[in-house]
Amino acid sequence: MTERKPLSKKTRFEVFKRDSFTCQYCGKSAPDVILQVDHIMPISKGGDNDITNLITSCVPCNQGKKDRLLDDDTVIAKRKKQLDELQERREQIEMMYEWQSGLVDLDTEQVEVVCKLFRELIPSYSINENGHESIKKIITKYGLPEVLESLRISANQYLESKDGKITSESVAKTYEYIEKICRNRKRIREKPYLSELYKAANIVKYKSRYYNHWQVMNILEKAYRAGADTDDLIFIAQQANSYSHWENSTLKYIEHLEATNGE
Repeated sequence: MTERKPLSKKTRFEVFKRDSFTCQYCGKSAPDVILQVDHIMPISKGGDNDITNLITSCVPCNQGKKDRLLDDDTVIAKRKKQLDELQERREQIEMMYEWQSGLVDLDTEQVEVVCKLFRELIPSYSINENGHESIKKIITKYGLPEVLESLRISANQYLESKDGKITSESVAKTYEYIEKICRNRKRIREKPYLSELYKAANIVKYKSRYYNHWQVMNILEKAYRAGADTDDLIFIAQQANSYSHWENSTLKYIEHLEATNGE
């Protein structure tokens, strides 16, 4: 039989943290219940203390409820057990606080990474405190790697210089478009055909002074859903001499597709 070795506080903390301080059997969380570390493969059957063999369990799930009549000795034992459980509850709350504090530090570090890249790309400018909060929200939504890549793309597309100096207007636009680029890249991953529709939309953009991106994309997506070839949509955009010309041509193309599909 494998000898049972006590788990260190560090190991218990890592298991609790991995399982989000939640019993993996019933879903109850600390501090509402006392948590224990359970062995998936029991020690008696050859299991060990490797973290892959450990799982978070509440006391009832791990041990089961036991109904026993109490004599004088067991009253004392019961009180000691209650005190031990109280201490365990306190320790787990401290662990949760430490875990949450670590997450806050991680958030701060990620924001600093984005701000550092911003300063490298635009040496004379930096992101202020309000901007830090916005960047934090974008990172939470899209992830750090995506935000960094979108920042690079935005800087490459929108930074402009005048008399050898980067204009403040283009810096503001670069910052503003970080989240928009994150959002568009996510959409393209979910709907790959959008990258081709964006090409057509960018061509249409220069056909009118009153360009409405979402209106254009709605028409293009309607055409795609009707069975349009993206190359045809790009060609129509290239051939149009005005926005109204493009809109009429595209809507007629959609009508043709719908009529053909309906036959």
